[in-house]
Amino acid sequence: MEPAKRATSTLISNLGALLRDQGDLDGAEALYREALEGHRETLGDRHPNTLTLINNLGLLLKAKGDLDGAEPLYREALEARRETLGDRHPSTLTSIGNLGSLLKAKGDLDGAEALFREALEGRRETLGDRHPSTLTSINSLGVLLKAKGDLDGAEALYREALEAKRETLGDRHPSTLISIGNLGSLLQDQGDLDGAEALYREDLQASRETLGDRHPSTLISINNLGGLLEAQGDLDGAEALFREALEAKRETLGDRHPSTLTSINNLGSLLKAKGDLDGAEPMFREDLAASRETLGDRHPSTLTSIGNLSVLLEAKGDLDGAEALKREALEGRRETLGDRHPSTLTSIYNLGSLLQKQGRLGDAIPLFWEELEGFAARYGKGHKETRSSARNLVEVLTEAGRQRKAGEIAAAYGV
Repeated sequence: MEPAKRATSTLISNLGALLRDQGDLDGAEALYREALEGHRETLGDRHPNTLTLINNLGLLLKAKGDLDGAEPLYREALEARRETLGDRHPSTLTSIGNLGSLLKAKGDLDGAEALFREALEGRRETLGDRHPSTLTSINSLGVLLKAKGDLDGAEALYREALEAKRETLGDRHPSTLISIGNLGSLLQDQGDLDGAEALYREDLQASRETLGDRHPSTLISINNLGGLLEAQGDLDGAEALFREALEAKRETLGDRHPSTLTSINNLGSLLKAKGDLDGAEPMFREDLAASRETLGDRHPSTLTSIGNLSVLLEAKGDLDGAEALKREALEGRRETLGDRHPSTLTSIYNLGSLLQKQGRLGDAIPLFWEELEGFAARYGKGHKETRSSARNLVEVLTEAGRQRKAGEIAAAYGV
């Protein structure tokens, strides 16, 4: 009877994999859980097939966003593989990397770093410095160090990975191009814009040659170089690239795809930076209309789009139009994030600043008071954000002729 049970569990697991590949994650989860129960019963908790299924269920839960549900499965698989296969077995190293990625996704960067370092050390020892799996571990650790702010540590790893890929895969391999782009992004973060530009241009030229002008990776490369040129002040060069990326995305992805909307917003922001407010406005309006339609009025991206358009209208002198949008953004953030979230406090300040510009100090002062109280509650009186907010409130109170209250605030916050 047991062989029949094992065969049934395997069949259920295979069906679960099929549903996963079709995008039916809930259906896949139910089948994976049923198959895992059968595997535990017929094969035991430490059998390789059971551990594979435990790992697959963990991966599925992670894909569904259930990180807390995935973690005990990852930990069980790793503990069992250490016990049955040893610390340096390829399957154990895979489990170490999987758990590291999960911890990173949960924000536990220190826990993730320890695991990524162990996986890298194990792969260097068992596979060598140039093996594809070792290079994956090098890149994973580099990305983590960048996220932790250790840019020098990340750079050393990115350079090692790139050198190895150039040597083993060639300069035009897709994996090499990813490493070129990663290093370029890191150099840009470090302020080495010339070094970043050389890498971005190499990446883009190679992507055009090997993948074509409309390939998603090419479009990412176009956008990266455009963003760099914008940072360097070459707004005309950036505009040409942003327009190329947007045209290609409209053609290949459609007008409502999130990536298309990102490009619409990028171009709108660039036109605004160039002073072409009339050219920027239809971009921001299209982005906002599409975000409302596809994501809803309260989605974070929609609220960002509302804020972008409000800033543009304010710059164009349409203060009534700007005020309506700023109020909507503030209401949405209060509702979805709460009154003390940094984004909510920013919206409070933005609305207060607009009202101040309109001369409506009586309406602006309560908002600036709320912003100050929010920062003080969140960060404490001595934090730079709190002190900046206090200075602003002192200035507005003084402007309104309320010198006594302004003095009290200045004394209380030491500004």
